[in-house]
Amino acid sequence: MNDTETRLRDYLHAEASSVPGSAQGPGLELDSTGSSTRRWAPMALAAAGIAAALLLAVPFFRGLSDHQPSVSGLPATGAASTQAPSIPYAVTVQNNPGNPLDTWWAVLHDRGRTVQNPGVKGDVRARVGGGWLVDTGYPDPKKAQAAVVSPAGKIRPIGPLGAISPMVSPDGRQIAVALSTYGEKTGRVVVVNLEDGKEVSSITVRTPNLELVGWNKDGIWMNPHSPGARPVTVWQPGTKDARTVGNLDGELEVVRSSGTVVLLSSTGSQKACAKAATLGTPGLEVKREYCFEIATQRAPYVALSPDGATMALSTGIAVDIATGKATELKLPAKSVLADGGVFEDPANVILVDESQRIFRCGVATGECKQLVSAKSNEIVALVQP
Repeated sequence: MNDTETRLRDYLHAEASSVPGSAQGPGLELDSTGSSTRRWAPMALAAAGIAAALLLAVPFFRGLSDHQPSVSGLPATGAASTQAPSIPYAVTVQNNPGNPLDTWWAVLHDRGRTVQNPGVKGDVRARVGGGWLVDTGYPDPKKAQAAVVSPAGKIRPIGPLGAISPMVSPDGRQIAVALSTYGEKTGRVVVVNLEDGKEVSSITVRTPNLELVGWNKDGIWMNPHSPGARPVTVWQPGTKDARTVGNLDGELEVVRSSGTVVLLSSTGSQKACAKAATLGTPGLEVKREYCFEIATQRAPYVALSPDGATMALSTGIAVDIATGKATELKLPAKSVLADGGVFEDPANVILVDESQRIFRCGVATGECKQLVSAKSNEIVALVQP
């Protein structure tokens, strides 16, 4: 554990210890009025750092800036619905103030189905055939392993021990995991069948602190976990070699249903740029660049639509990649996005704000509707469908 991680752990413990042990609040409050709900309690802020601490990353909140490029409306496609999200989302209840880093999701919601955590110490990654893909094994990295939680709450481990960063294949039939030991100069990517857990392909790469970013038609995208500039590598399972396609000094967004990816990086004080790109013969080829201002001390984030046509930025702007036109997402005034958005279809993105309210926003019209409101000691995490 480096100094940043140690200070993060100490901070989370300090925040958690300031919260009364009697503070509880399971369940969700559905809110069809769009009215404001309570702000985060300190323990909720501590819980929000769990995933970031485990990934050895420094957490940032995503915010709306008062200074945005001019925007123009995209073609209207109808009003945003107030129906429950069609993507999964997990709810964490901060009920372990003695060790906030060992607090995990309590319940998973998905299309009317509710599943209690059967004892998994890890994040929910994606919906897959037979249930939901999860991480397990905390706090021992040697016991880390992907697993599938069934609708009945049964846990089925899949793939090798010591595996992290599980990613689902474009056809949903396989997962890829990374095997990376701290201090080693190489890492290994392993592909297994979801149905039977059989290993079908693997490669060793000269990448320390290996983490997988995503998997699309071009292959499995990976990089060394680092806050600084780092190479981006792509490997197509079944081939002999991985290919370095560029360098990254920010975030990389990959969706399994599109060949478009988005590189997002800060370009200076309070400025950032999102670059939508595709993989060509020479490497990444930028198709659209959109630069914008961000609020002080707030890192930018981006979500990419499943068809690769739209970027939704944490500044509350949706950008059409083909035309460059942008539209403002009409979230409540002073709303601050606290988690990355997830598209439920090409026309609608699901967002969570700092007050743990879930919204559906139409990226063409900008219209947003509040769907769910979590209680003050709950944290919502959106899950890939």
